[in-house]
Parts: sequence; structure tokens; C-alpha cells
Amino acid sequence: MSNKHFVLSLSLLIILLFPVNILAQERPKKKIVEYGWDVPYPDFVRDNIRDMEKRPFEGIIFRTKGFDHIFDTRPWKQADLQPQLDTLAQIKWEKFTDNFLTLYAASRWNMDWFNDEHWNIIVRNMKLFSLAVRLGNCVGVCFDPEPYGTDPWVYPGSYKDKSFDQVCEQVRRRGRQFIIALQEHKPELRVLSFFQLGLFGHIVDEPDPKLRQEKLLKKWMPLLPAFWHGCLEGAAPGTILIDGNELAYYYESHHNFYHAYHLIRHRAQTLVPEKLRKKYNSHVQVGMALYIDQALGKRTVQTTSQFMTAEQQLKFFEHNVYYALTTSDEYVWCYSERMNWWLPPEKAAKDRVLPPGVEQALVSARQKYQQGKPLGYDIKDMIEAARQKKK
Repeated sequence: MSNKHFVLSLSLLIILLFPVNILAQERPKKKIVEYGWDVPYPDFVRDNIRDMEKRPFEGIIFRTKGFDHIFDTRPWKQADLQPQLDTLAQIKWEKFTDNFLTLYAASRWNMDWFNDEHWNIIVRNMKLFSLAVRLGNCVGVCFDPEPYGTDPWVYPGSYKDKSFDQVCEQVRRRGRQFIIALQEHKPELRVLSFFQLGLFGHIVDEPDPKLRQEKLLKKWMPLLPAFWHGCLEGAAPGTILIDGNELAYYYESHHNFYHAYHLIRHRAQTLVPEKLRKKYNSHVQVGMALYIDQALGKRTVQTTSQFMTAEQQLKFFEHNVYYALTTSDEYVWCYSERMNWWLPPEKAAKDRVLPPGVEQALVSARQKYQQGKPLGYDIKDMIEAARQKKK
């Protein structure tokens, strides 16, 4: 066979094995969901959903009234929640396809990891919450592990008579119960947590388990990894656990986003029991966070962005949107405090009006990502100049 005929035959074989349409696939779909001080309740969403869906998001994080704390040890009654269940079922989603109901970890009821009575109640409550997720046609639950009240993740706390390993084993067991209960009515559940194992980047490279534990105990929320081990154990085949990487709030370089992705996807597996690592790879996604107030200089604490012009602040925000989309597996959550996405300027408080240009910056970053275009500028010099002014 001549070289020419060989090349033609090889080309035909490639076409047969790899049809042309395999090269025409769209880029992976990334989704931005909104959350902040403007978090709405189901009745507001039901009544305003058409206007809300004009905003550039794929979904929202919203909450029920009075039924939103995982460690609430009071039995929830379906009759009390029923009006909100009915409201959730009445929401007519169209553009917002990926919506999450919120659970908080604030422990105001002295929850005890070793108290079976507490946890029998919590499990029943979470099964009822699972029903709310299903009736609201939500994709899952947004979980905020931050302890705003009594810290459930501290050690030794009230467990001075128990070893760290004993408490971790119990917390792992409760994490498994938690996720199984949430899957009661939603077997293919997505749990968007503001942080998971990516919070512990300071210890993941320590090869000595004993030293790693010592470092963990000196840091914030040392019991949290054990809880996620339990969630991973109990995750059904269709359940996805999303590490929302709240630390991305403060990123000032595209390198930060890439490092975070590698931390959550790979380095954090040091903290995952070996028998769970395969499941970790298939059930855990990397998410990214955006903090609009941080980028636009609207916080009450001093930030680098406060030493930028308004135009530079919007470029900073667009930069972070672009690289959050680039480095997330699927979800980016967009957090804000001193602004309201859902109320028109005439109805919002004066200090809650959406800043001019912020929506356009988000849309611009999304379009560049979707079209495979570069961001088009580098913020390194801008950040450095602002840091110098900040000194």
C-alpha cells in the first residue's frame, strides 16, 4: 500500500472511530448562584420569580423561615412547615435551574454528638427538610458550617473525657446520618457547602499523621473533616458534595484560584481515609466563591480594593468571576452584603442599592469564559499599586 493510500485509510478510520460531532461539544456548563444578606424566603421567590430571573444567575440560595438549622434539637412538625412546603411547590422556575435551600450549623440548642435522642430528632428534621427540597424543585442543600453560636466543631469542648479519635468517630457517624436523611426525598442530592476539606490547606502537606493532628487541633473547626468523611460514606450514587471554597472571597490573583483547585481536588486527599478516596474523586466537586463587597471596596474593614478607582474595582470583580468560572467544576456562588439583587433602587435601602456596573462585569466575565476567550487584561500591577497605597 502506498503512503498516500495508507494516510487516506488511516484518516477514514479516525473519522469512523471519532465522529466529527465529538469535536463540536460545548464547554462544560458552569453555573453562578446568588447568596447574600438579600437571601429571600419562599413566598418572596414565588411572588417575584419572573423579575428575579432577569438577573445573570443560574440559580439562588434561599431559606425557609424557622426551619433552617441542622443542629436544632427541637422536633419539627410538618403541619408547622406545611404552608412553606405549599409555597415552595408553587414556585415556577424557568431560567433558574439550580436552586438550593439553606441549612446553618449554628448550634443554639447545645447539640451533643453523643446524644442519640438529639440525633433521632435531627434525622427526622432533616428528612422533613429533604421533602422541602424536593417540593421546591431544588437541586439540593446549601450548608453553611460556620458556627455563629456554640461551636459544634471544637475539641475538646465538652468532651474532655474522650479522646479526639473517639469524638471524630462519633462525628463521622453523625455526618453519615445527616446525608442519608437529606437523601430521603432527594436521592440525587447536591450539597453546596461554603467550605469542606479545602479549609485545611495548612496541614494537608504534613506527612506525619501525629503532627498533622496536632496542627489540626490548633486551628479552627478540627471536627469538621470527620463530619465530611461521614457525609462521603453515606453519599448515594447520585449525590455530589461541593466544596464551595469560601476562602476565594479574598483572592487577588488568578494563581490563587488554580492553587485552590489543586488543593481541593488533590492535596486535600491527605485528609481522606484511603478507602474513601475513590469515592471522593467521584462525589466531590470544587466550587468557587465571589465576594462582591470585597472586590468593590464596600466592607467596613480595610481592603485592597478600597485603594482602587471604581473602574478598577469592577475589573477586579470581573477578573475573579472569570477565574472562578475557569477553576470550578460546576458551581460558583456569588455573595454580597451591602446590596440587594432583588429589589429595584426605589424599594431598596439607600445602602443596599446594587452598585452600577457590577452586573455588566459579571456578564462580561461569563461571556468571555463561555466563548473561550481570554480575560484580556492582567490585574497584577493594579493590585500592587493598591497595596502600596494601603500601607
